[in-house]
Amino acid sequence: MKRHLKVIAPSPFAGREKILEIRGLGKRFESNGRLLKVLDQVDFTVGEGEFICILGRSGCGKTTLLNILAGFIPPTAGEVLLRGRPVSGPGPDRCVVFQEDALFPWLTVEENIAFGMRGPKQAVKDEVEHFLSLVGLTEFRSYLPREISGGMKQRVALARVLILRPALLLMDEPFAALDAQARQGMQNLLLSLWAKFAHTILFVTHDVGEAVKMADRILLMDGDTGSIREEIPVHLARPREKDSVGFLRLLRHLMERL
Repeated sequence: MKRHLKVIAPSPFAGREKILEIRGLGKRFESNGRLLKVLDQVDFTVGEGEFICILGRSGCGKTTLLNILAGFIPPTAGEVLLRGRPVSGPGPDRCVVFQEDALFPWLTVEENIAFGMRGPKQAVKDEVEHFLSLVGLTEFRSYLPREISGGMKQRVALARVLILRPALLLMDEPFAALDAQARQGMQNLLLSLWAKFAHTILFVTHDVGEAVKMADRILLMDGDTGSIREEIPVHLARPREKDSVGFLRLLRHLMERL
């Protein structure tokens, strides 16, 4: 029996002011005396509060693009504008979550989340308490990273950046190393926190199903040209059912295009 899908706008926050603009972005690296083109003529814009997935095969330039947006490396050509201002280096308006959790091993869960916070001691404590509850780690506040699971570590990493309330959250295959159950749990947690805080998210993945589940829009990268091959809005209601007609149709389309 066919299921009827409810169609909604790309995002409950889309349509607000443009927060990010990428114009003619290119990146080349020198390798063994030759110039290797990784990105070429990448153009797209992101509205405030959108959830964008950057999808592509390994080696297509996804991580390089994210590193440029974070300000870790400069582009060879083009520019990145965040709220109308050129990005020329890292800044507090952008936070990155990597595949590896990057926690401080000598700090507790609570201390890792508090790292980077500034302000009155009690206000910081209250805010950390709030985020411990949001990510379900209140009972693990005194644990060290080595004492918790991979999924829990990524919850800590997520709370540590969200508590800073960045304008732009950049995520580089953050759940790729987790088992299927933990990955699904983290996807659901991220979506619930995104709905609550309306962060603008750029999420890199090579997992087609993950992109369809998470994104308002999918930017499909072409590994041969280093450009955006296709920009696909995902007009499916959340939560998205993986066996629904619309989900499977989009999944097949993306698999054929990869």
